[in-house]
Amino acid sequence: MDQDSPTSVELPDGVGRLVLTDPDTPPRDSPRPYLHPLRTPAGRVVSDVRPADHDWHLGLSLAVSNITIGDDELDTNLWGGPTWLTGTGYRQVDNNGSQRPEGADPGDLALGWFDARGRRFLDERRRLSVRRLGDVTVLRIGSRWRALGERLVFGSPTTAGRPDAGYGGLFLRLDPSFDGSAVSGPDGAVGEPMGVASRWLALADGRATVALRADEGDPVDPSTWFVRTSGTPMLCAAPFFGATWTLEAGAEASWSWQLLLADRVLTVEEIEASWGRGA
Repeated sequence: MDQDSPTSVELPDGVGRLVLTDPDTPPRDSPRPYLHPLRTPAGRVVSDVRPADHDWHLGLSLAVSNITIGDDELDTNLWGGPTWLTGTGYRQVDNNGSQRPEGADPGDLALGWFDARGRRFLDERRRLSVRRLGDVTVLRIGSRWRALGERLVFGSPTTAGRPDAGYGGLFLRLDPSFDGSAVSGPDGAVGEPMGVASRWLALADGRATVALRADEGDPVDPSTWFVRTSGTPMLCAAPFFGATWTLEAGAEASWSWQLLLADRVLTVEEIEASWGRGA
């Protein structure tokens, strides 16, 4: 694909734009496809891109901070920005990889995952689909991974030694208007969402609801979550939050998530009724 100009595709029902390649993303930010703007059914933008505090946060993207490839001493960073190094802290090092799309069909998108040296270590097939249910939109993201020549170990800064920094997975950087949002899950309000294990979590700011679900049958089930609602609102299904997960060379694994968008505060029952089953 042409890397000198942005390539993007609008998703159905105005839910958002899939940016496939973006020359404004430098190598240190781990270039990858992302969705921005993400919109509610009424058109309100709920995502943020390149905020001043973390310019590698790119709307909704699949981003993993710590991937050990074979016997490599230094993890590959596909989250962007600096890497947490045990005994040193955060440092910007030459380990930022990239995800490179091979096509432009959001319904069947092939991608390669590459390390900083250009070594391809994982093939991915990603599928996006949109359902409209009255005043609710649900975006489904399916992703199938195949490890290539070496074993892959997926982790996070927390598995590398930093507490409460288990980010990595399907990550949404929210619009600043979600600062201070209320968090809920299948059992109602969630007071301390950081690191919780749950089927889904939702953020509501009084005018809109954004909910993310990690579907049954994912390799790590239920998912753990990385969530912030103060200052830097973000919602991440983070399956590698507190424990690493391994994909052996040649092995495959499938993941599935659903993102719900609505222009009002939804009840737990309304959210539960909106999720697709077995699609």
